Amino acid sequence: METIYSTRFLEISYVPEKNCLVQTWKAFCTSEEFRAGQLKTAELFVAKRCKNFVSDAKEAGLLKKEDTDWVTEVVTPQLVKAGMSVLNLVIPESAFTKMTIMNLEKSEKDAKNSGLAYFSSLESALASIG
Repeated sequence: METIYSTRFLEISYVPEKNCLVQTWKAFCTSEEFRAGQLKTAELFVAKRCKNFVSDAKEAGLLKKEDTDWVTEVVTPQLVKAGMSVLNLVIPESAFTKMTIMNLEKSEKDAKNSGLAYFSSLESALASIG
């Protein structure tokens, strides 16, 4: 796994043997930082011609529903258009942040963007990709 982008709150890595981009949230971030990180993720997903995507939210901070709705409306369609076939999510440890994931799941399901698969670790999320 090769780190290709890093900030205080987000690390983006590429796993060539899985043709996968991995987004690892490391800390709380503002709405503006979150959205910028999501846009950078989409840009790198396209640039690397990935087909698989893992978002590791284990250490993520709480987000507003508006932000998860924005991901569904803006970012996920970009990933799907670019050919995303797998969207795996490592679930957060915080009960409060799990609410963010529930909002995202509902938005994604309502928009019929993509299916989410949930994992307890990054290793298991990557192992599930053929």
